[in-house]
Amino acid sequence: MRYSIGKHGPQGHAFLFCGSPFNICSKGLSFAAQSLRMQSFITRPILDQTISWEQYYALVRQYVETDDKPELYRNEKMLRYTGENLKRMDHMLANINIESKLYNQLSAVSTPWIWVVLAEPWCGDVSQEISVLYTFSTCSEKIDLRILQSDSHPEVLDHYTTGSSRSIPKLVCLRADTLEEVGTWGPRPAVLQQIVLENKDRADISFGAKVRMIHEWYGQDMTRAIQEEFIDLIKIWNS
Repeated sequence: MRYSIGKHGPQGHAFLFCGSPFNICSKGLSFAAQSLRMQSFITRPILDQTISWEQYYALVRQYVETDDKPELYRNEKMLRYTGENLKRMDHMLANINIESKLYNQLSAVSTPWIWVVLAEPWCGDVSQEISVLYTFSTCSEKIDLRILQSDSHPEVLDHYTTGSSRSIPKLVCLRADTLEEVGTWGPRPAVLQQIVLENKDRADISFGAKVRMIHEWYGQDMTRAIQEEFIDLIKIWNS
């Protein structure tokens, strides 16, 4: 059985991926779950600089549809990529179905959590996953999803590298009361991360072809891999 979650933000194609705006992520596993609680690098002052899903969505639309945008998004190609990312976000919001096992895991979360997601509108992987993570968070009143723009907080991204790669999206799960770190996930499902690692140095495949391959994978997978990973993660984090 699958649940279709209808709680949307104010409203799913770019080929910019995590790392820097022009580099595919390189090393590292897709997710990590800590069995020992530790104090998070993310402090209250950093949390104060996060924004809600609704604010992030509105910001992406602002960059795409108005002249009120940073210089980065005044570049014609960057603006086009970000517009395609907005379409992806909308597509995921409209089409995601939550597996009943994951829904039950999320709805059984007993301790209030804050999910801090490092993200940026230019990132293709973010566009495929941020709406999914937001939808997961709506399955539990105990989960408060907050978004931290990684370009403005490089020190946080440096702390949460994937292997040696500064990769987004990156989700950090914190206990809401103590800010102890419960676990992390990202930048993409493990099976896709392996595909990226196997192909990143291939000279016979163009950058554009690699990017298309990644987006095609997302389209074919239809969030199955990320849901399977979160079924296991939530069980560990909630123990």
